[in-house]
Amino acid sequence: MKTLIIDRFEGKYAVCETEQGTFADISVLALPEEADEGDVIHISVDKSQSEKRRQHINRLADRLFKD
Repeated sequence: MKTLIIDRFEGKYAVCETEQGTFADISVLALPEEADEGDVIHISVDKSQSEKRRQHINRLADRLFKD
């Protein structure tokens, strides 16, 4: 799990400090409305849900492009 800290807001982006001390811009649309400067953000990937979505998309594509 990655951790970011919101340093400041610049227009449509939150400038966040990474664990390595670098900065990353995150769209404010990707954050909860209550997010504020100084808040800690945890980012993780749910591999199980990702795989379920991939399988679902593959089934839809198979039906769509069926011979």
